[in-house]
Amino acid sequence: KQASKQASKQASKQASKQASKQAVGRVNLLTLSVLSLFCTPYAWGSDAYDPVKEAEIKNKFILEAAEDRNSHVWRGPCSVSFDCFGMFSYQLGSDTRSTNVGGDADFSFSDKPASGVSHYFSSGKTDQNSSEYGYDEINITGKNYNSGILAVDNMPVVKKYITDNYGADLKQAVKKQLQDLYKTRPEAWEENKKRTEEAYIAQPELGEVLKKLKKTKPQIFNQLIEDAVLTPYTPQTNLDNIFNKTLHVNIENKSHVAGQVLELTKMTLKDSLWEPRRHSDIHTLETSDNARIRLNTKDEKLTVHKEYKGGADFLFGYDVRESDEPALTFEQNVSGKSNVVLEQNPKNVKTLDGRKLIAAKQADKDAFGLDKTYKTGLYELLLKQCEGGFCFGVQRLAIPEAEAVLYAQQAYAANTLFGLRAADRGGDVYAADPSRQKLWLRFIGGRSHQNIRGGAAADGRRKGVQIGGEVFVRQNEGSRLAIGVMGGRVGQHASVNGKGGAAGGYLHGYGGGVYAAWHQLRDKQTGAYLDGWLQYQRFKHRINDENRAERYKTKGWTASVEGGYNALVAEGVVGKGNNVRFYLQPQAQFTYLGVNGGFTDSEGTAVGLLGSGQWQSRAGIRAKTRFALRNGVNLQPFAAFNVLHRSKSFGVVMDGEKQTLAGRTVLEGRFGIEAGWKGHMSARIGYGKRTDGDKEAALSLKWLF
Repeated sequence: KQASKQASKQASKQASKQASKQAVGRVNLLTLSVLSLFCTPYAWGSDAYDPVKEAEIKNKFILEAAEDRNSHVWRGPCSVSFDCFGMFSYQLGSDTRSTNVGGDADFSFSDKPASGVSHYFSSGKTDQNSSEYGYDEINITGKNYNSGILAVDNMPVVKKYITDNYGADLKQAVKKQLQDLYKTRPEAWEENKKRTEEAYIAQPELGEVLKKLKKTKPQIFNQLIEDAVLTPYTPQTNLDNIFNKTLHVNIENKSHVAGQVLELTKMTLKDSLWEPRRHSDIHTLETSDNARIRLNTKDEKLTVHKEYKGGADFLFGYDVRESDEPALTFEQNVSGKSNVVLEQNPKNVKTLDGRKLIAAKQADKDAFGLDKTYKTGLYELLLKQCEGGFCFGVQRLAIPEAEAVLYAQQAYAANTLFGLRAADRGGDVYAADPSRQKLWLRFIGGRSHQNIRGGAAADGRRKGVQIGGEVFVRQNEGSRLAIGVMGGRVGQHASVNGKGGAAGGYLHGYGGGVYAAWHQLRDKQTGAYLDGWLQYQRFKHRINDENRAERYKTKGWTASVEGGYNALVAEGVVGKGNNVRFYLQPQAQFTYLGVNGGFTDSEGTAVGLLGSGQWQSRAGIRAKTRFALRNGVNLQPFAAFNVLHRSKSFGVVMDGEKQTLAGRTVLEGRFGIEAGWKGHMSARIGYGKRTDGDKEAALSLKWLF
């Protein structure tokens, strides 16, 4: 019995040495395989580097295995390798081990390969692809240094799995796990028992004793061999050190790190940028001094398992509308203050209302907030606490008054700048020889002051030119009919300064069309008249403030029908044969205003102009005095009073909210003088003012031929 124990003990020792020797050979081969994987031809500047192939290798052997929580990475080496004794025996067993990552590599450990060298760290050696293992601390402290890492803190998970399934005694637990592995590979079990038996019996001193033991007590001998195959011959202290490893990644001093971390015990991020890859998770996250964490795509997520005290800027490099799932998850309490930075301003924030960005069941209500104001159109994006985290909210804003009044004013201007009356085309037919055709030119300039109801006011300045001429005239004793063509160009500048903000606007456009006029010819230049015209107009608009400029176009038709009667009130002769006549001319005009436009501005707001498609009416009376001088000069001062009414208000609608200009009914006064010379040409200058603040001066020239 004593001999059996001694033989068993010595044989076990010898077997352990032999196993260790075999393990050394395997570890050396493993080291070569690791170097061949990570020291690719590219690292030496070779053109043979195939980034696509390299990415496939990394995905297959590293990323997929690391992310599969049922893989060998998280189950321990004894779940995949019969040589786990060697794996354990030759791991560093010290209490602490740290490394500093440095150099000038630029690598992003993700599906897409990038130039440079990657670093795969793990707290336990369970994966042949892990080139660095057994670490407690990874220090990345290079200023402006870009590094790619995959940090897998697997030993705490491995230890929990083994002790939960095989018991708290690590030696026995490893033994039981290896036994389970052999059950899945019975051929390997029998082969390794055979080799171990041969190694024992080959011992010079114990060979004969073991042969006798095998013959006389085969059960004891078989148990001895099985124990030799299954038992890890490594000190308990070494096992404890290995299984108690945890990983701490320390990033500081303006470092830039891209990479995935899995089950990481702790990360300290200080004055640096970390870009998590894929789905990363950390137990303890500490951030300070301009710490930034950027998620570049919707597929990248971050989970923090323990309390987080805030202090980082969380940057989102993608449009957050792309994902419906929370990008950040905090499983315990969150305090402090952290900023959320959207590097891509969402184009339509309304679609984000209620969407959860951060999952955090326990958090201070101000733990997360947007770093600045994000808005599109009339909607401002908010980040507020909601059930189980922080969700986006949307707040509707009022229409900016400065923009609203400019849009409304431009809607009005586009419909009225080309408007004219019969008298504006160089005087009426009664002041000249009706048998002759005429060519006319009109210059206009004016100022306006318009305000939205109870709000901001815009001051505008306009100028333009119109030209036209008769192309057909038919006349008899009682009437005259003329048809002509006309065209022109106008422009307007406007500005707003006040509580509603500062902004400016500009528009310019062209118009062209036809007109027709019929006059009744009676004695002493009296009689009725009818006048009408039709024009097509196109405008380009611009509105700008301190932050942006909006451009859009409008187009449409305008038309007019006007009628009146030229009545002689009094006449006489003054001086040396100068004839004087005083006329009153009641008038009425109906103008169709059909220029319109709409667009979506740079912030995604639907903008529509109001007021198009309406009729404007004008009724009034015009008084004039005609002086026919003997030298062939005719002078005709005039004054007019009108009431104008529009059936609709001009304005703007932005995302369904309307703002309109004040005053649909206005009073107008005009006066001026027309001078003609020998029936060949005439000039007319006039000035008008309205109760809505509009002022206009015009100069008209007319040639008869």
